[in-house]
Amino acid sequence: MPSPTAAAAPPLRGGAGLEPLRVALECQDAGRTKACPAFLLAQIESTPLLMPAPRAAAQVVLYVTAAPIANRDRLHLRFVGELSGAPSSVEVDVDLDTRASDDQQRAQLRPAFLRGLALYVATIAPDAVKIEILRPTTEVTRPDTTPWGVNVEIEGAGSWTDGYKSATTSTTALLYRLDASSRYTLELTGSGGLTRRPPLVVDAREVSLDTNEWSLGASMYANWNVSADWAVATSAWASRMDPKGQLRSQLGVNAGVEWDLFPSDDPRGNVLAVANFLTLRRDALNFVNELGQSTAVYGFDRLSIVGKVRRDRATLGLNLGLGFEVLHPSRRYNLTMAPSISWQLGDHVDVEVSFELGARGVPVPVIPDDDLEAQGRASYAEPLFAEGQLTLKLHFDPTNGERNNRFENL
Repeated sequence: MPSPTAAAAPPLRGGAGLEPLRVALECQDAGRTKACPAFLLAQIESTPLLMPAPRAAAQVVLYVTAAPIANRDRLHLRFVGELSGAPSSVEVDVDLDTRASDDQQRAQLRPAFLRGLALYVATIAPDAVKIEILRPTTEVTRPDTTPWGVNVEIEGAGSWTDGYKSATTSTTALLYRLDASSRYTLELTGSGGLTRRPPLVVDAREVSLDTNEWSLGASMYANWNVSADWAVATSAWASRMDPKGQLRSQLGVNAGVEWDLFPSDDPRGNVLAVANFLTLRRDALNFVNELGQSTAVYGFDRLSIVGKVRRDRATLGLNLGLGFEVLHPSRRYNLTMAPSISWQLGDHVDVEVSFELGARGVPVPVIPDDDLEAQGRASYAEPLFAEGQLTLKLHFDPTNGERNNRFENL
């Protein structure tokens, strides 16, 4: 099947009264290769009738954004210019193999670079551009891709002294299917922790202050894009906890709607979203609360505002949330602020540091005075809280090239 290529003829730079085309390079997301700025700047400097220029003096500005897809970086080249006889913008995508050599990556990048600039060069020197349609030398085959992906997130903390020891860990595993308009997710979670402390001696009797905690959970989730800005979602979950924690078990279902200023496949992953979820929960409590409840069934509404901006391999985020029990807002509520920063360390590894500050209200549990372990773990009933978290994320993304970040940041 024919494929178009574009090449520039070799007139001398600035010769015969011709002024070189001034090109500015803007690397919005450099990706995992040297394409921006190194390779592209070299292409500008070595191509006849082109010269690098600052943005204020440029006739054409080349914006470059990279999106990782498995072992490839998909570069989105957007050429923007104001030259008579040329389009105001030209957009070209090219895939670079991140494992290839520098020379191989330059060869992959060169045709897309020339194709994007050809119409602009032609406005100042029509005879300097030659366009041909050639028959490919090899059969073009579509690579096998999959919409399925897997994520594994691992968190942990610990301390060790002669008398005091503690360790906590949690793991989340997700299997999901992603395309441009929907996402379906199955999630399994597990966590555990322990502390070892010197016993308390009361009336010549040792009382243990050791704690052991664990929890297990499973959830199903789906979301659908209904327009460029709006999406809807629903989920259901179940969890089980140890006998000394806040809950013995929890069941829940919810439905939500989200509006995002940016498209769901924004190449840089930018987010400025407002979302609202309405939830129906059933909590089985380990300890009867001050309302006399051992089981509570209630509706809960949560409003979230999320912002994320990415630069190179780092992403800064901020999540603001307000939630409350539908019929009794003062009985159960939370108000939170959670800044975060994450880094892409490699093709399949991310690290995130996040903090959460907030205020909350829950019916206070009635815990026996002699149950020291449960008393020591009742921080969930404190009205003010601050938490920090370090997360290691292992991900194997779908290879179908689709991006869809709706509800992903809540």
